[in-house]
Amino acid sequence: MSKIDIKNLVKYFGPQKILHGIDISISKGEFCVLVGPSGCGKSTTLRMVAGLETISGGEIVIGDRVVNGLKPRERGIAMVFQNYALYPAKTVFNNMAFSLQLSRINKNIIDKKVREVAKILDITDLLDRKPATLSGGQRQRVAMGRAIVRDPEVFLFDEPLSNLDAQLRGQMRAEIKLLHQRLKNTVIYVTHDQVEAMTLADKIVIMKDGKIEQQGTPDDVFHNPQTLFVASFMGSPPMNLINAKTLKNGIKIKNLEINFKKSSNLKIDKNVIFGIRADDIRLSDEDNSGIPVKGFVNLVEQLGTENLAHFNVGENNFIAKTNARAKLNLNKEYSFNFNMKHAYFFEPETGIRIS
Repeated sequence: MSKIDIKNLVKYFGPQKILHGIDISISKGEFCVLVGPSGCGKSTTLRMVAGLETISGGEIVIGDRVVNGLKPRERGIAMVFQNYALYPAKTVFNNMAFSLQLSRINKNIIDKKVREVAKILDITDLLDRKPATLSGGQRQRVAMGRAIVRDPEVFLFDEPLSNLDAQLRGQMRAEIKLLHQRLKNTVIYVTHDQVEAMTLADKIVIMKDGKIEQQGTPDDVFHNPQTLFVASFMGSPPMNLINAKTLKNGIKIKNLEINFKKSSNLKIDKNVIFGIRADDIRLSDEDNSGIPVKGFVNLVEQLGTENLAHFNVGENNFIAKTNARAKLNLNKEYSFNFNMKHAYFFEPETGIRIS
């Protein structure tokens, strides 16, 4: 395994600047997830680490080597692609063995390595089959196996689960996490799915418009978002975000006043964006801590273990999490408790967190 240092990385496509000097440091054995919306530059970053895209500026260091000018096969990396990229005419065994065969490794060693990895991935009974006869999940395991047999310093994953159905995605997430715990290789993993990012990562790098908005542990970026974008992007459902004005003893949201002990960072009579997660708004009947606010329920999303209650307070719309057994009637008023200890406040113009 190797550490990776990405230093002031820049990428142009023609006159258009795609990456604006990003810096990421990934420790040995760390699972780093690049996450962000389509077009943010995460896949381009991954392809530059792999050597599949040229670098317009900056450095990529793998281990103690600057790899800017090295070919992909010289970088000690293995990549798992979104579309699996398996050879359709080759068996699973030969797909997994192909890179070793090109390196003219002894056939007995190749056979041993392929079968060991197939056993780890539970695909031993598929070795004589061809990709066309496999399910999406099986093809993904083969693609991962092909990467593992090379014993690379770094694994690169480019949205590997995006073609799978929801149930299989969840299963494969767990398998990838367990595999990393076993192999302890350094990993860079690209996804637009923040649930994948939260469940897999040791470190999350959140990107937007070719820049890094925030990076840190899953717990840090979720509970301490530093920008409005991070607050809205990380979490399902998204954070409730409402325009507000600060008062001496709280905030005013249109006709609604919420009184609480403010942070010293919140000056009086200042326009802010108030944020609070659905987890921190509860029915007063379920949790009587916090500040009570009455609102009319207009939609209930049933998720099995819990419900999402959409409610409005005047012209303000919020989402709260409620117990799945709570029976809420539409267009009826209920009391909700806002846990203002976990509220967030952002500067409207810059999106930077104030408190």
